[in-house]
Amino acid sequence: MKKITFAILVPVFIFTALLAPAQESGGTTAKNLPDGYGNISWGTMLSDARDKINGKLAYTDERKIILSKDGELQYIYGFFYIDPAAIPDGVEKKEESSAPAGTASPEEKKDEGKLFYVALKFPYIAMDDVKKKLTEKYGESSSENMKDNQGAMAWDSDNTIIIMWVDRYEKKPFCRRITYISKEIAKELNEYQFKVFNKTELEILKKLNP
Repeated sequence: MKKITFAILVPVFIFTALLAPAQESGGTTAKNLPDGYGNISWGTMLSDARDKINGKLAYTDERKIILSKDGELQYIYGFFYIDPAAIPDGVEKKEESSAPAGTASPEEKKDEGKLFYVALKFPYIAMDDVKKKLTEKYGESSSENMKDNQGAMAWDSDNTIIIMWVDRYEKKPFCRRITYISKEIAKELNEYQFKVFNKTELEILKKLNP
């Protein structure tokens, strides 16, 4: 069975959960949400993003991920990448390049992913302190899913969703991770996964019923 490579190893259901809250609950739209993170816009290719990351480069696989650190802060830059060799026949085909013969288009030159999410990880901080800073910057959260001092809060706009993840520690809510996600590219990833897994299931059924 062919292996499909994606920008980051995150289950599909997580993206569904992240994109749904504000839409389902009729939540508010956050203000001033960036169309990317820092100086990097969503969709930026990995090689173009590498010199614009926050902190000091710690690791990159050149196609799917960049890790950087700044003191106790860790940044994870995830890129949506599909290995051409892993694409099942009939799922997705690149359009023929319009570049002159003998030359390669920018897309062909860059065998790498495009930025679709950034995660910040840091030592535990009281939830209220983190929420206050995000609220001051982006306004009230659009939606939340909290129970027993754990869950998540979301700031949602047309292009970006920001998730503040909340963990319960000694019966109190704390935060140590915030995720910024491109809604458009996350949707693209979900749709691609659906096509791929749906085709795989059909191929298995054919083998079971020759």
